[in-house]
Amino acid sequence: LKMGESPDTAVKMAVASGHGIGKSALVAWLVLWAMSTRENTRGVVTANTANQLATKTWPEVSKWYRMLICKHWFNMQATGIASQDSKYEKTWRIDAVTWSDENLEAFAGLHNEGSRIILIMDEASNISDPVWEVAEGAMTDANTEIMWMAFGNPTRTEGRFRECFRKYKHRWWTR
Repeated sequence: LKMGESPDTAVKMAVASGHGIGKSALVAWLVLWAMSTRENTRGVVTANTANQLATKTWPEVSKWYRMLICKHWFNMQATGIASQDSKYEKTWRIDAVTWSDENLEAFAGLHNEGSRIILIMDEASNISDPVWEVAEGAMTDANTEIMWMAFGNPTRTEGRFRECFRKYKHRWWTR
């Protein structure tokens, strides 16, 4: 999103680290920053399991939402955050979405041409490769700010998260 960069270049960031250093807080900050800094931002947050998403990741977003100076702009829900303005509630939102290898279509369809897309994967090392492949389809909208962030513990010796630091390192900003 640097000044002068093409808006068609997706920002991809992968962070591998241990437990308890603040990955979930960073996820929350990114969700709230994205919503607060561009009208009609659309996004998805997912995690390795439905339980992780419902009991760890999304509660962290809720915690930081309660401290957000512009929280009156948004409606925080159990599975998403959306604009309070009824004319934007369907187009200015980020949803917590669980994934499944048996229902990849539920994870497809994130597009927002001409605006902003953010996709965040929490505990990404345990998200299956087919989900990553479906997610790549959201990285094609023209003239769109696209951000894809993946966070996780480096616990797997294979998979797309690991390859962010190896085979696909040239496509990802890694830490």
